Amino acid sequence: MYVPRHLELSEAYTTTLLKEVRAGNLVTFHAQGPAATLVPFYLDEERRVLVTRLVRDNPQVTEHSIGPALVILDEADAYISPQWYVTNEVAPSVPTWDYITVHVRGAMRIDTSLEGAIRAVRELTLRTEPAAVLDAVDEARLTAMARTIVAVEISLDHIEGKAQMSQDRHPDDVRSLICALEDRGETTMVKYLREVTLPYAEQRLATIARLHESRNGRAEEQAYRVARLH
Repeated sequence: MYVPRHLELSEAYTTTLLKEVRAGNLVTFHAQGPAATLVPFYLDEERRVLVTRLVRDNPQVTEHSIGPALVILDEADAYISPQWYVTNEVAPSVPTWDYITVHVRGAMRIDTSLEGAIRAVRELTLRTEPAAVLDAVDEARLTAMARTIVAVEISLDHIEGKAQMSQDRHPDDVRSLICALEDRGETTMVKYLREVTLPYAEQRLATIARLHESRNGRAEEQAYRVARLH
């Protein structure tokens, strides 16, 4: 994934995102080409692996994979209309799409044991539901379900986080985006825009202003010297 420095997610933000159970695309590569499945993942912090489950008959399980696997975890995304920018009247723009995503690359390990499948199902359930939900499932039924799947682990060999969140816009544009997305219930996007993008945009504008002042000052000084020579 191409990640310019100013779009990098902080390590703290990326870690927090990985700790939350969420669905993502598991991408693997085979002789016939790439394959992908949307599945839920949880993080095993002690072993530094993402864990999920796949149906046993899935080609990603039955066919030999080539190289590392890729997990794509998207936290949030939203269409951005240029009409939401307050500067659009003087500097017309085009639509874009803002998003927050994390990519993990690493070796994939498939655990075909019944114990591994049950463990993955239990952990995914207990991290998202009260224990009573799992307790209500008959053990025989749980075992029968587990026989149809395998546990899959992806090692955290390489992690990249990216937030394309209008960092290059004027602070007034960012504020107007916050209002527009807030009206649409995009709480995750609004939180990031308010806590990360807006401070960055304000600092960026201040830096640009200082550079302009510095250049203007040097130009005036040079003009003064030239005038004195004549």
